[in-house]
Parts: sequence; structure tokens; C-alpha cells
Amino acid sequence: NGLADRYGVPLSYLVASNELFDPSSLLPGEELIVPSGGVVHTVRPGQSLEDLALTYGVAVETIRAANGITGEPLPGERLLIPHPVWVPQVAALELGPPGAGFIWPLRGRFTSGFGPRTHPVYGGGDFHTGIDLAVPVGTQVRAAAPGEVIWAGWRGNYGLLVIIDHQNGYSTYYAHLSQVRVSPGQFVEWGQVIGLSGNSGLSTGPHLHFEIRRWGEPVNPLPLLP
Repeated sequence: NGLADRYGVPLSYLVASNELFDPSSLLPGEELIVPSGGVVHTVRPGQSLEDLALTYGVAVETIRAANGITGEPLPGERLLIPHPVWVPQVAALELGPPGAGFIWPLRGRFTSGFGPRTHPVYGGGDFHTGIDLAVPVGTQVRAAAPGEVIWAGWRGNYGLLVIIDHQNGYSTYYAHLSQVRVSPGQFVEWGQVIGLSGNSGLSTGPHLHFEIRRWGEPVNPLPLLP
């Protein structure tokens, strides 16, 4: 808040422009982007203007006009997102800071861990490929890291499922949703709402089933979360 007050900009703009999820990690003399009238966003590989419009709630043409561009931006290019309706990175502050590159998709009651267990529906031995977090139906589910949505829809026992490819060998799964808020091919940011929790598919009650996969193989999410 001290920096935001000093420069007269909203704290959310500073957080998003610098991916400042852990203010305590700032070092003396470290340079920061101090935005004026919006968020300064550094474009990621594969990220389009339409993606940015959906991320921040700002029209594509507004972003074009603010930056004097006509085509798609290049990776690494910095764009001003003027007066965003929402700044998902602020939610990442509450769900992070990122540990090994991920934040929690939501806060809920931990009900089942990764690994061998008794199957909750069929009984008998089972290997749980993720973790379960009990939450009321309709709780906002947020992207645990930036990436491209590669699945958004119904998939068997998962019910309504979103899969995000993080383009570094990792992917995340968000299952048993009641509603999907993203589409395949869309690029999402830290903390962006991707759906609402639910009880769809093979489920014994309202919760989020969350997986992290490395090269397609499920890994224990807990060591990778803050």
C-alpha cells in the first residue's frame, strides 16, 4: 500500500503490472513498472488481444486504441490495459504467492489427498490423481497459473472439466464444475475465474477435484502449492 500511495496508483495495478504476488520479496533498488491509468501487461507466447479483453474486462478496440496497434501483439510486448473492470492477479494474492509456479484454485476444506485410497463410490482400492476441496456449489474456481485452455466441457467421471496447459510440461485439471467460464484456445492469467464449483460427474458431494500433471502424469499438487 505504501508504494501505491506514493505513486498515486491503485495497488491492484502495481500487483498486476509487476506480478507482485509477494511484496515481502521486493529488494531495495528493485525496479518496478508504475502504470498510469491501467495495468501494464507483458504479453505471453500465444496470448491474443481477445484473451486480454476477457482477462481484464476491456474491449479489444479499447486496448488497440490505448497502444496504437492494429495487429496482434508479440510475446514480451508491454501493453497498457486501460481501466480494467477486474484484475485477476489480485485474487492470486489471496490464493498464493505462487510456490513452484502455482496458486490455489480456491480456498476450501481439504477432504481427500493424492495417492492410494478407498474409492468413495465403488469401494475397493483406488489411486486418487489429485486433491479434493469441499466448497459450496457456485464457488469461483481460478486458474492456478497462466496458460492455454485445452479442454472446457464434459468429460466422463470428471463431469464438467477445465484443463489448462501451462506450456512448461505442466497442466492443471479442475473437475466436477457446475459452470465453465472459458473456452478451448483461450489464454488465462493467474487467478482468472475459469468456472464455478459444482457436483457434476462421479461425485459424492459439492467439491473441486484439482490435479497437477507433469508431461501428462499426475503428481502430488501439495508440494507445488504455496
